[in-house]
Amino acid sequence: MSSGDGIGVTPSDLIAHAGHVEAIGDRVATARQAGAAVRPSMTAYGKLCTIVPTLLAGLQDMVVDGIDAAAHSLHDSGQRLRTAADGYQSADDHAQARHQRVRGPQ
Repeated sequence: MSSGDGIGVTPSDLIAHAGHVEAIGDRVATARQAGAAVRPSMTAYGKLCTIVPTLLAGLQDMVVDGIDAAAHSLHDSGQRLRTAADGYQSADDHAQARHQRVRGPQ
């Protein structure tokens, strides 16, 4: 893009995209809930391997925390997209009002 091309943004498209991002955030949050709820029992690997569930729990906690951070980030991004869309719509409305004032009554 050359310096004079500008950027075209349709606020309604940006809001629709925000909805998609937030929906993915909801799905990731569901995955986080599943990861937090499902844990192997202390006897899942037999009597000789009782340490395995304990070791896996620490790893699972880190993964669940990462998934939780991703879900929050997606929801935050969706909100930021909505804020940007509001800003673009406000700028468009303001420009249209100025244009109408210059044109005068029809």
